[in-house]
Amino acid sequence: MNVNIVLYDEFETLDALGIANIFGMAPEHFYINYLSVNGGLVSSKQGVKVWTELLIPEEVEDILVLPGGRTATKLLCLEPKKLEIIKAAAQEADICMMIANASSILAQTGLLYHRQIADYPGDQNWKRMFTAEIRRAEGVNWISDGKFYSCSSTMAGFDMALGVISDMVDIELAVRIAEMLGYEWNQEIIF
Repeated sequence: MNVNIVLYDEFETLDALGIANIFGMAPEHFYINYLSVNGGLVSSKQGVKVWTELLIPEEVEDILVLPGGRTATKLLCLEPKKLEIIKAAAQEADICMMIANASSILAQTGLLYHRQIADYPGDQNWKRMFTAEIRRAEGVNWISDGKFYSCSSTMAGFDMALGVISDMVDIELAVRIAEMLGYEWNQEIIF
């Protein structure tokens, strides 16, 4: 299965590369793709540079991952064409994973209308303005609502990735990966 990680300038490094590491522990099941709307070099908030392929929505299969980051909200206001490309990619994917405030990206596309997402730290006024008609579940680690998986933080994203592996392959594989990483998997989820 393809794990398509969509990057944009100032993404949170662990939101993307931590998830890639978890899926990468099972290369017999998952192949990692790093994509961006423009293709080319993308820098994380922490200065990590990643070479990306061009995001072509029609070619997205299986899993789409949107990491959080400071510029997630800028994408909404300043880059409407990029937002449409990401929306189309999310529609093509079988599963769409949103780490922390990355759910704000899809919130603006209308894809999360009347869905439930995990609440994340951030400006409450901004969230009220941009997540109207989306139910934010407070105090949860991660949530699955149909094909949309969201989580409250970077570390909750690790738990969510293991949950996706459990859903797509089997729970034994997810448990084995957590053990190999020395990670204590929190399996808390709300449907």
